Amino acid sequence: MHLGWPELLALLTSLAFGVVSAIVPIANAEAYVIASQVTAVAGPLPVAVGVGLGQSAGKLLLFIAVRRGRDFWFVRRQHHDQQPVGPVRTRIRAFLARLLELVGTNRWGLPIVALAAVVGIPPLYAVSLVAGASRMGALWFWLVVAAGRVTRFVLVALGVGWLPFW
Repeated sequence: MHLGWPELLALLTSLAFGVVSAIVPIANAEAYVIASQVTAVAGPLPVAVGVGLGQSAGKLLLFIAVRRGRDFWFVRRQHHDQQPVGPVRTRIRAFLARLLELVGTNRWGLPIVALAAVVGIPPLYAVSLVAGASRMGALWFWLVVAAGRVTRFVLVALGVGWLPFW
């Protein structure tokens, strides 16, 4: 693949948008990829690879923020008294505890991250936070997310290219 100036610009802007969309959920990466292909700004690969790598970098930032959160100077170390919680919050806490347990295991951790990165179920945002609180290695997390997100966005970009043939 030869990268001319338009492709390089598309790659870099997609990389930046990917980082933002990984941290700010309202910025939709799929919509960005589809819009870039519908408007024919650049080919599918520079945009898809840029957004995928940007998303994986942003999710790694979330991962590290959870893992090292207490070390940041702006995190308050106040402990609030625990108030009784309702049945919905109790179920959510139990689900998150089970997910944290599974993501922290060698057998299920990386497959859950891969599924979230490619399919989006469970949501990758939540999985990134849970993985940061688990024993999972940051490098393995980033590699699996990068591979999954690039795959996802290449499929989205190529899928938009096939729409005229349908």
